[in-house]
Amino acid sequence: MKKTLTKKVSTKTTAINLEEVLNHMIDWAFACGEILNTHLVQSYETPMKVIDKGKQGVATEADVQSEKYVMEQIRALYPTHKILSEEDAFARELKVEGVKETEYLWLIDPLDGTNNFYNRVPFFGVSLALNRGSTTLAGVVYNPVNCELFYAVRGEGAYLVRLIGEQEVRIQLKATKSKKGFKEALLSANLTSKRVEKDLLKEFPEVRAMRRFGSAALELSYVAAGMLDAYWEHRLQPWDMAAAGLICQEAGVKISGIGGEKYHAFGSSVLCAHPALYRPLLKILNQK
Repeated sequence: MKKTLTKKVSTKTTAINLEEVLNHMIDWAFACGEILNTHLVQSYETPMKVIDKGKQGVATEADVQSEKYVMEQIRALYPTHKILSEEDAFARELKVEGVKETEYLWLIDPLDGTNNFYNRVPFFGVSLALNRGSTTLAGVVYNPVNCELFYAVRGEGAYLVRLIGEQEVRIQLKATKSKKGFKEALLSANLTSKRVEKDLLKEFPEVRAMRRFGSAALELSYVAAGMLDAYWEHRLQPWDMAAAGLICQEAGVKISGIGGEKYHAFGSSVLCAHPALYRPLLKILNQK
């Protein structure tokens, strides 16, 4: 069921009406979710159409349709804004770079978790963010399978809405101050990737469990919500982490690059963790 959510926010940080922007983003996220779920159901009868992107993986017809929808909405309402989106960047062979600090830039991935989606694994999401330069002003991440909506506006906190039947339960996310060690931790990382030394697994003998879900935007949002305790990944793109990165910042969890460098959406890696685990993880991940 398509729902709308009205969240009043301050406009003190920018001249643009962020309340209006946020409500548009939520509507677009729900519409994309409907596109994705429709294609997922249809795939049980008709094989998905796939675009081979070589080393960059694959894209499905659902990727393209959901992206086209959002880009059309942005261009209609914000014609002077720039847009950086995964499939569009691939199609036009765009190099991902930052923008001038005065420019508005949309960083969108209307299907984050394409490999899961293509294999009918029900863990994928919609990620939409509005930046001004390197600063993310508003972000929305939506899980259309579990009907989980995460959103944040800079300086206004982060929120999770679980859409259950006709009810909406809004939860303001706050990082807990309790001490937490690896024995209690549920971590998410791509430890089997060629990007990471497999010996790193030996550094986590007491971790309660390791997971790898396949959607950076959702996994980062889950850390913000306390559903995961840490997530890290190398070589992410801005559209992978812009929205969720802001959600993490506003929730109060620790977020940076894997080397400890200050987080921003154009960084090449991300480490996000419960505050009690952040320093120990940073040390482990940067051992020589």
